[in-house]
Amino acid sequence: MTTPRRPVAPARRSSGLTLLELLIALAITGVTVALAFATYGVIGRTEQRAQDTMTRTEHMQSVQDWLQRKLEGIRLISRTEQGGVVLFFNGNPAGALWVAPLPERGPGGGLHVIRVALDRRADGSVDWIAQALPFEGAGMVLEWAAAIRTPLARDLRTLQWYYQDGKSGEWVQEWPSTRPYYPSRIRIEVADAQGPWPACS
Repeated sequence: MTTPRRPVAPARRSSGLTLLELLIALAITGVTVALAFATYGVIGRTEQRAQDTMTRTEHMQSVQDWLQRKLEGIRLISRTEQGGVVLFFNGNPAGALWVAPLPERGPGGGLHVIRVALDRRADGSVDWIAQALPFEGAGMVLEWAAAIRTPLARDLRTLQWYYQDGKSGEWVQEWPSTRPYYPSRIRIEVADAQGPWPACS
């Protein structure tokens, strides 16, 4: 005779998580949080790079606009130099000198002698600056130590000025004041530590 078997009751399952399930859930949560923070970091760096690029572009545009206005405002003025009459304009590969109005200077506005050139700093880096002296006539002495100085760009790597001869069409890098006429166009190539600027002409 066989004894009837009693049905075996299923094992009672606890209603909580096992230790293994809890560890897996914590690991997944940790990875998700780490990915979220990494994503926010990438977004933040990308946004900062975009802001830096926009700031640099705006600065380059404002410098180019200022130079274009001042070069378009060149006044046809002669001066005496070593007993001869020469134009109040000369240029070389690193900059130029001319007379133009500076109305944005308020009460000190009017015609100014403008010189755009390089300025070497004590640490060896080179800045691009504009200097302005009030125009006092053809015989004025150019005292650049007293000039208004405006920085245009810092830490330049390349600066090349080109002057187009309107008669021959040739581009040259030297325009002496002894030439009896002004260049028809000027082109400036600039690069700083962050790279080249758009060509200005």
